[in-house]
Amino acid sequence: MGSKRQTFILIFLLSITAILTVIGAFCSHAAPQLIRFEGETMGTVWHVTVKADSRHPIDPPTAEKIQTALEESLKAVDYRMSTWKEFTELSRLNAQTDLSEDFSLSPELAFVMEKALEISRKTDGAYDVTVGPLVNLWKFGPTRGDSEMPEIPSPEAIADAKAQIGWEALEIVSGSPNEKMLRRTKTGLNVDLSSIAKGYGVDQAVKTLRSFGFENFMVEVGGEVYAQGANHLEKPWRIGIELPIPDSNLIFGAAELSGKAHAGQALATSGDYRNFKLENGRRRSHIIDPRTGYPVEHALVSVSVLAQDCMTADAWATALMVLGPEEGKLAAKREDLWVLFLIQDGQKIRSESVNFPCTLNPYLDETRVLKEPAPPTPPQIRTSPLKLD
Repeated sequence: MGSKRQTFILIFLLSITAILTVIGAFCSHAAPQLIRFEGETMGTVWHVTVKADSRHPIDPPTAEKIQTALEESLKAVDYRMSTWKEFTELSRLNAQTDLSEDFSLSPELAFVMEKALEISRKTDGAYDVTVGPLVNLWKFGPTRGDSEMPEIPSPEAIADAKAQIGWEALEIVSGSPNEKMLRRTKTGLNVDLSSIAKGYGVDQAVKTLRSFGFENFMVEVGGEVYAQGANHLEKPWRIGIELPIPDSNLIFGAAELSGKAHAGQALATSGDYRNFKLENGRRRSHIIDPRTGYPVEHALVSVSVLAQDCMTADAWATALMVLGPEEGKLAAKREDLWVLFLIQDGQKIRSESVNFPCTLNPYLDETRVLKEPAPPTPPQIRTSPLKLD
């Protein structure tokens, strides 16, 4: 009788232990959650979404550390590359008038400048970070004014503005060991990195998240995006691409970014449908071709680029908007880029793709007009050409 009682107690205790083990295992594998961080930088806003799980939990103290680290990484980019603050490294570069002395670059600014000049070479100057005087001449710069453009700049004014630009007059040379210098051979040049700095900022935020050990996250700065791993549903991050029609607020399609845990993808979009002027009822693009000095006249209204880093995607999106659909497709194929071109074709928006994986919105008809209620599960974030290139 005693042995049976002992056996019963032993079985009971083993059962309780098994139940507690199962409960413990369940709790240790709690459902993943999405933790969000946000702030302001470079005249725009940023958003970061991180998947937290049992391997990478995020408690309030850790969340505070992540927020601070992200803010600091983006602030460092802004303090080096903004042209709106007088004390930044780029502002000091532009203020230096003595061309007999090369300007010492930080490793960060040198890295971005090298990429910018590389793309300028590959596009024969369609991408030019010194284009500012032409942009200002056509009233699309900081003093852009209202949407009406009463007159076209004279050929003489355009020629004068073109004389103040030129990526070819910029060269990165070696200084002392491990030091890079910027040499300029033309006076009056001003470098503006707004078409590449936000993408670089995304890449710096990505480095910050990886330093915390995170493998599943999405970063967005001013519409430029990088995603890695999977979301809380264990699916790739879905990024919506806007239909390039002013005030439509519709999604043209969605791209799924990398589902790999240790490698991600960047997506950048550029367009001209939000920023234009009217001249005698005619729509004039804010995209200025540095090679001609005039706004582009092709039918490309939006271009999206997928790349392994966001700095590259950001700069190429701007460059392809200048090149247009025909030159742009040739460049995309030559450089092995993944690109989605959205082209105005009368009243329609048609798409042309170079290796770009995009699922079109089935609720848009052939004229890209919403024909049914939108689907109930929109992408986590949409990317739109909000930046002023």
